[in-house]
Amino acid sequence: MRQTETMVAQIPHKQFDEKELASEITGIEVKAEALVIETDEDYTFAGEFGKALKQKAAEVTGFFKPMKDAAYKAHKEVCDREKAMLTPLRNAEFALKRAMGNYLLEKEKQRRAVEDAARKAAEEECERKMKEAADLESAGDTAGAEAAMEEAVIMDEAKSYTVPAAEKPKVSGVSSSKDWEITSVDAKTVPLELAGVELRPVDTAAVMRLIRASKGSINIPGITYRETTKMSFRR
Repeated sequence: MRQTETMVAQIPHKQFDEKELASEITGIEVKAEALVIETDEDYTFAGEFGKALKQKAAEVTGFFKPMKDAAYKAHKEVCDREKAMLTPLRNAEFALKRAMGNYLLEKEKQRRAVEDAARKAAEEECERKMKEAADLESAGDTAGAEAAMEEAVIMDEAKSYTVPAAEKPKVSGVSSSKDWEITSVDAKTVPLELAGVELRPVDTAAVMRLIRASKGSINIPGITYRETTKMSFRR
């Protein structure tokens, strides 16, 4: 590089508007890409040029800092105002989902109660008919005993009767699904590992994955959970 070109290493430092700054930096980039190092002087020049580039980068950062700070402040203020409005809506949505989910859980609870009552009645009637058949058999009433036994068999089959799930009210854009929630954790009794999943220190996310994978049938020492209904709203 010729000696007369060494002056380009001195990058001027002054206040620019953004267009001037961008123009200057473009010029610096062109000079850097054209630079050829063939001598020790060229190398020294390049080193000084590099230090000047770092200084210029600091100037660019300083140039944009007030704008970034102002933009950050404005963005934060807008986000805070948005949050102030969204928080009551989210609270309202949570309350609605909880109430709707509890309603569906109560309907399911009532269905199970009817099912359990029907099963219990069938079991009692089955036992009564079997006893009746035995008594009739002892009394020599074979035909009566057979009839009572047939009824006992019918009642025995009725024990497996299930009450169909109540149809959920249909609302466009609203859906529900079965879910579970952890109600208490006794960290001391939770196993270190279960089903190949490390649980301690207690990882509630991992615990929930196990619960959901088992469809609520798994027993995890130290963990108490209950069935819930997960509600979703769509616009």
